[in-house]
Amino acid sequence: MVEKLLTLERPKPVQDKSRARLVLKNSGALGISTALGKLFYLLLFVFIGRYLGPGDFGKLTFSMSFTAMFVVLSDLGMNLLTVKEVSKDKSLTEKYLNNLVVFKTCLSVLAFGIVMLLVAVIGYPEKTIKIVFLMGLATFLSNISTGLRWIFQAHLKLEYDSALNLAQNILCFGLGYLLLKLGWGIYGIGYSQVLVWILVLISAWVLISKKFSPIKFEFDFAFWKTLLKKSFPFALMLVFTGLYLNLDTVLLSFFKGDQAVGLYNAANRLVLAGKMIPGVLVASLFPIISESSKKSKLEFDRILGKSFTLMFCLALPISIATVLLADKLINFLYGAKFSGSILALQILVWGMFCAYLSGVTGYGLMAKGFQRKNTLITGIGLGISLLLNFILIQRFSHLGTSVAILATEFFVMTSGMFYARKYLDFDFKILFASFSKVVFATLIMSLALYLTRELNLFFCAGIGILSYLIALFSMRGLYGYDFYRLKDLILAKTG
Repeated sequence: MVEKLLTLERPKPVQDKSRARLVLKNSGALGISTALGKLFYLLLFVFIGRYLGPGDFGKLTFSMSFTAMFVVLSDLGMNLLTVKEVSKDKSLTEKYLNNLVVFKTCLSVLAFGIVMLLVAVIGYPEKTIKIVFLMGLATFLSNISTGLRWIFQAHLKLEYDSALNLAQNILCFGLGYLLLKLGWGIYGIGYSQVLVWILVLISAWVLISKKFSPIKFEFDFAFWKTLLKKSFPFALMLVFTGLYLNLDTVLLSFFKGDQAVGLYNAANRLVLAGKMIPGVLVASLFPIISESSKKSKLEFDRILGKSFTLMFCLALPISIATVLLADKLINFLYGAKFSGSILALQILVWGMFCAYLSGVTGYGLMAKGFQRKNTLITGIGLGISLLLNFILIQRFSHLGTSVAILATEFFVMTSGMFYARKYLDFDFKILFASFSKVVFATLIMSLALYLTRELNLFFCAGIGILSYLIALFSMRGLYGYDFYRLKDLILAKTG
């Protein structure tokens, strides 16, 4: 059955290689820049934890989560809708670009006002309100920037977004670290974020104006109304997602204070860094998935199947390795005062595993027009997250929050697979052979990590990665793409 899926009704070899090379170029460019950028960003958080301890680290991460819950109000799902529509019809670029930059700016100002009003009314201390102000301002400046930068994804020119992401994260690290060393504390992080996002917004504006289309302010209220109507299912999904990904930190802060928030987010920031991988890959694949949704079912299933396999071959070894090396990782990055984060990391990483697979089902459903199903899934997931957080935080503090997030992500993953089978008629049995190879390669990696567990963290990780890749490629675990075929694919001409 697997062979049938992979061989029947394939596109012409040159076209297939051309499209695959385009995906590799985009995911590769964005992936490398994002990995490097997030590495700098993660290092900044490590320095913050080491310099300030769990208390102030908790204040900073609370401010980021609190503002993130409302950032969707300045997007309302329009980026996802725009990428979907413009990737199918490039002539719509100018219309969407000129209207979105105005519309999203207005929404960002509104959302920022709501954040500041709420944090003041709830009665948080002055120090917390000030850092929420700075991080909120930076967050909504970044969202105005995304009102422009969707154009890179829709036109499959993610190398531009890659450059901006990398520059942004390096600047955040450099300025943040400098201000920490100068004694500015968490306020220094806030000031650096605001300055960096101003620079990124200006750079994106200039780049898009030169490479794509001059940006003009357009107030087409009828078009705005149409956008809101079409993006409503995306908006609900993002609202629910934003809440259940960030409400945990807010509730933990309310019930248990900054110390618990700091311990939780020391682990959670590492997991969020891991989640950037599916974000990058699926973002580059989404236009291809959308395009294939208009073709034969076999072609759509083939693209979706490869996406699932790619995510699984990344998610499983990363999750297993994190569980085995969690103590070494936390102690190396944050120090002994964050030892309470170790078990939280071992729990949260399995939520990341679920997120890798649910990302594929989510984009597959959206490509076929079933975004309302995603909205339903995330809405119920929010309810599960809220209920479990209220029950578990009181007794288990940050570990209870970790379990709540894992349960929510597991529900989202299994529900997405159910809907993919029901509405996309996707047969998950075709993935069994490829998934089995990944499981076997991961077992080899686990054995290697166990045998080297007393050695240096980096040596263990290197041995684990090497043993996994050798085992996987020796079994042709990536749908038969060994090193030689990957080389042939990358070097294939696109003309």
